[in-house]
Amino acid sequence: MDRVTRGLMESWAKDAGVGHLKEYVAFERFVNFIVLSRHHDQQFSVEDFSCGDDGTLGIDGFALSVNGELVSDMTELEDTLSGNGAIEVSVTLTQVKTSPSFDLGDLSIFSDASITLLTDDEPPHPNLENQQKLLHRVFEESSRFRENPVCRLYYVTLGSWNNRGPIVKKINDSRKRLLGSNLFSRVDFHVWGASEVQRNWRAIDSALEVTVQFDNRTTLPDVEGVREAYLGVLPGSEFIKLVTDDEGEIRKTLFFDNVRDFLGETDVNADIRQTLASGDRSRFCVLNNGVTVVAHDLKSTGNRLTLVDFQVVNGCQTSHILHSERENLDGVYVPFRLIVTLDDDVAKSITKATNKQGQVSKENLFALSDLQKRIEAYFNSFEAEPGKRIYYERRSLQWSGSAQVRGTWRVISLRNLMQAFASLYLRIPHTAARYYGDLRNRVGNDVFSDAHNEAYYYSTAYAFCKLDHFFRSGAIARELKPARYHLLAGVRTIYSETSTPERVESIDKKAEKDCKPFNAFLWDDDRYLDAVQTCADALIKLAGGQEINRDFGRTRDFTEQYLSELLK
Repeated sequence: MDRVTRGLMESWAKDAGVGHLKEYVAFERFVNFIVLSRHHDQQFSVEDFSCGDDGTLGIDGFALSVNGELVSDMTELEDTLSGNGAIEVSVTLTQVKTSPSFDLGDLSIFSDASITLLTDDEPPHPNLENQQKLLHRVFEESSRFRENPVCRLYYVTLGSWNNRGPIVKKINDSRKRLLGSNLFSRVDFHVWGASEVQRNWRAIDSALEVTVQFDNRTTLPDVEGVREAYLGVLPGSEFIKLVTDDEGEIRKTLFFDNVRDFLGETDVNADIRQTLASGDRSRFCVLNNGVTVVAHDLKSTGNRLTLVDFQVVNGCQTSHILHSERENLDGVYVPFRLIVTLDDDVAKSITKATNKQGQVSKENLFALSDLQKRIEAYFNSFEAEPGKRIYYERRSLQWSGSAQVRGTWRVISLRNLMQAFASLYLRIPHTAARYYGDLRNRVGNDVFSDAHNEAYYYSTAYAFCKLDHFFRSGAIARELKPARYHLLAGVRTIYSETSTPERVESIDKKAEKDCKPFNAFLWDDDRYLDAVQTCADALIKLAGGQEINRDFGRTRDFTEQYLSELLK
């Protein structure tokens, strides 16, 4: 392995808490993390999507995504599939080698194993049985597909890719076989060498920068908290540069602050597409409301503007349709508003205002609530104590590329914080793990109540993140990960010596008094790990030799039995 790639990998592995892994395993994880981060803007544990261990032949990574959300097991899939709306599906598979060359035999094994997994009734290896069950389950919902799933295959080595003829032929044949199955709308087969690994790592580890030619613009008046602001029209060909990555795909991570995701072929979107496909496309700039972008920085040379670390906060539907019709943009101009600010409050107010002008539910704006701001501020109060620091990813990829983060295991998403809180303080790990939709309905009352003091959410986040670190480091067996919310509930039960739901204080003084000793317990790795192991032993005993999977501990009766066992 070359020095540059090794240095990047080792730095990532240390931060991710997997520095103990053998080099080839760490490289598999590193590549899987890069690949998935290119296409998904959520916080995830790469171990959940790595399958190259234990002799699995041909495939090192597998990830299923539904409506942009990665799903790691059947519980998450069923939760994502709940409801009757249309769904978008993608599946990503990787094969990662530390070889300094590209081997036709290895690529053929990967290709054939992938085709078997994706199209046959039986998996190519017993270790891939659960992954195939996920695929079969999602295809049962094919009547809800906006279009057939997208398939992405990545064959990665440490060599230098030069488009060798026999390998290219095998890639093309594999794509034809998968497309010929009529299961997929698109099949992308990527081959990366060391330089591609390095380039793609830097792309996700640093702020995005894109340069466009913005001739037709006017400067808006000075606004407090806004460094620069422009209003104008951007040629369609220039706008596409902002929203398209170097593989030709739309940059999904740009749209998190635009609280509505792409809605597919609604009547409005169909009208946008029809306009672009007709002779009236020159009228687009007067028929469409356009796109609003908020950037953290801007570099300009004449009319050439380089946007740094930016988000599309309004115009998700327009952006997606323009991307899909990018071959039909001659003469198209996009109404474009660009705002440059480092003030997060200003950025949030712009997001709220521009999205409230459309039909956006209050739930979609939940991440911008005052309580969420207080929780984030409380987490940030530990900035001077790096060993106790936790980073709240309230907005997706909020901490991506940040030099502040020391250990990616210390980052927690809004969803995981909600699930962990319900496990620790409400003692309902069965609901947190399996019935996330039910848990969401408790928001504002039992979870994320305005009456809750934010100190409890810090304790919750640290408990969750440190437990994840125990899994990553091998201190706790990965086989127990499906029961992680039961482990959290058990730890709090052991600490508090009660299995009943606990009162969550609202007053700072009372909350600090309640949380301070529990935090000291969690910060002591030996004490915390010992409690986790006690809980793990109890779960294994109750399992009675059965596999701990998605169906394990799904009832209140089991939770009560388990917590009672811990108090004996």
